[in-house]
Amino acid sequence: MRSVLRRASPLAAVAIVLAAAAPAIEIWQVQGSGASSPYAGQTVTTTANVVTAVGPAGFFIATPPERSDHDPATSDGIYVYRGSAPGVTAGDVVDVTGTVSEYHGMTEISATAVSVVGTGAALPAPVELDGDHPPGSRPQAGAELESLEGMLVHAANGTVTGPSDRRGAIAFVARSGRAFREPGIPWPGVNGLPVWDGNPEVLFAQLAAFGAPSASVPAGARVDEIAGPLAEYDGAYEVWPTSFHFTGEPSARPVRERRAGEFTVATQNLYQLFDDVADGGEKVVSPDEYARRLAKHSLLIRDVLRAPDVLAVQEAESLKVLEDLAARLHDDDPQLSYTAYLLPGNDPSGIDVGVLARNTVTVAEVAQAGKDETFVYGGSTYLTHDRPPLVARAEFTGGQAPFPFILVAVHMRSLSGIDGDNGGFVRAKRAEQARSLARLVQSLQAGDPAAHVVVAGDFNAFEFTDGWVDVLGQVTGTPDPLGAMIPASPVVEPPLTDWTRSLPAGERYSFVESGNAQALDHILTSQGLAGHVSGAEYARANADAPAALAAEAATPLRAADHDGMALFVSTAPLHRPRRLIHGAR
Repeated sequence: MRSVLRRASPLAAVAIVLAAAAPAIEIWQVQGSGASSPYAGQTVTTTANVVTAVGPAGFFIATPPERSDHDPATSDGIYVYRGSAPGVTAGDVVDVTGTVSEYHGMTEISATAVSVVGTGAALPAPVELDGDHPPGSRPQAGAELESLEGMLVHAANGTVTGPSDRRGAIAFVARSGRAFREPGIPWPGVNGLPVWDGNPEVLFAQLAAFGAPSASVPAGARVDEIAGPLAEYDGAYEVWPTSFHFTGEPSARPVRERRAGEFTVATQNLYQLFDDVADGGEKVVSPDEYARRLAKHSLLIRDVLRAPDVLAVQEAESLKVLEDLAARLHDDDPQLSYTAYLLPGNDPSGIDVGVLARNTVTVAEVAQAGKDETFVYGGSTYLTHDRPPLVARAEFTGGQAPFPFILVAVHMRSLSGIDGDNGGFVRAKRAEQARSLARLVQSLQAGDPAAHVVVAGDFNAFEFTDGWVDVLGQVTGTPDPLGAMIPASPVVEPPLTDWTRSLPAGERYSFVESGNAQALDHILTSQGLAGHVSGAEYARANADAPAALAAEAATPLRAADHDGMALFVSTAPLHRPRRLIHGAR
């Protein structure tokens, strides 16, 4: 998404002048029926159009309804770029001369002359957006939104599906219910493989771009009303609101309290928790920022994850950082005592996998798995794991009798670049990591078929296939029947249970990417635990929270960008062991 305050202009100090004499054409002619203007690069004049919205560096104009061509493939609106305060008001009638250009995909006129020829004109009625308009399918959605570029749009009763980011932009859909990631390669996909349509119904809004007040907006909030011109930036369509009203406040939702006889195993991505010491080339933060982040994570772990008995963490810089977090937890609540475990991995950015174990848990051993494993791609040999799994053999000792378990803490390679020039390598590495983890899990099960194995962390993978690699299908031993370019080759028997799939459909997410809710963080369990797990929940504090809250030390909100997850384990067998159907959606 662009910033509307974007380019220096030699016209900034030029007064509004009469439009140069040139044959006048209509806006819909300038826009044309395709993705770009047939007049791109040419100087045009368009006359007697109505100013619909005014921003800091330009304004939108629209063809009066009586002059529209009424063609659904063309737009009656366009952006006029001035480079400074444009000196016009909504409702003015103007003549414009300038050069037509495509700025990151949006047709606009860089004006050399603007003349106000009237005032007080009625604005054209906005196009109403709803659950069917734009359609949530491809390829029609892109063409339909292109035909609305530059025109006023309006939506009511919508849903914020991506919280306000650092630039004050939100993602929303013009219907109730948020957008979720689905199986497959993003549209247009690859022939013969599952395809995800990319949720083209997701729109964006830069809240402060054109006059609406900036706001801290959580995902899940209701869009009571949003109105303004529709812009485009690199294929993403965004509203620059002139008005915006929503209902909903940022808030945390903790996991439930433990019941008698239960303990909890949890996972939390700490989002690049670096300290304020320059000791190895990693990122260094200020002492104030480090203290703030420790305070926020303490609140998150204590109040939202409810102080789990053992916590797998990702993206911690070092053992010292994890020990600092344990100390902060104890300072904030002297009844809490955690021991930190972390072994350095191979990640060049300096982030590692660790474990925090409460004094209700006795840890016998923590070992790193597969740090030196390699795979071959393109004739070269590469390390398999940047952040090797940690295997912690432990017992919960807070009950009447010790309850042994094995925690495998993981942080796998992200999807970043999977469809780019280096995509083949990314896909191969993700697949090899999944195979390595599957072999590790199977070795633990083979060593003791009744072992209580928990695999927890940031898998950077969905509970279904992403179309490129079926990561969770490989690790759990239950391939997605939709398949993948690199399909799963099961080695885990009996298969693991992914507790994300036990949740209601609307709860299956731990991260929000471009307005799409998706589950990247999972907890998997072996059949040895089938009669002991009483449920799992995501702790809501991060994924839906506005980015601005990351700067506030007194709230757990946006301590990180991922929501954590907690697994509830009963030390006594449950009367009705809960067993999932692994292939179910």
